[in-house]
Amino acid sequence: MAGLERPHMARSLFGLLGAVVALFPAGARGAYEAIALENPGAVEPKPWLDAGIRAEGILYVLASVAGGRAYAWLLNVAGVAGALAALFPRQYLETGATLAYEDADALEWREGFVTAVRGIGVLLVLLALGARRTRSDHGDD
Repeated sequence: MAGLERPHMARSLFGLLGAVVALFPAGARGAYEAIALENPGAVEPKPWLDAGIRAEGILYVLASVAGGRAYAWLLNVAGVAGALAALFPRQYLETGATLAYEDADALEWREGFVTAVRGIGVLLVLLALGARRTRSDHGDD
């Protein structure tokens, strides 16, 4: 029974995270910048960034509520992103910064944040693999 509850808990957490991000995209961006950057006010986000953050949050909510293939797809994408973050954390961050900020070269990552991103990447890979194993065990693949 505990094995069946864990995937539902992760799905609920993804949905909750998505709801918070969708409702408060500028706040989510601000919190990320405060945690990740030495100089959070030094760069300007691109005009579409908050709308993109909101769309990502809505996607998390919809996939989490729908479950099934939609949620499996979300976890697969998260697993791929996690693998990239785990293997190439600095490049992962720099690519995202280039996409999201006007003057990405001015960003200064906090000490230890690159390592934290690597750890988060590993967790996402493990979550995706665990969900895949659970789907296989239940014949949902």
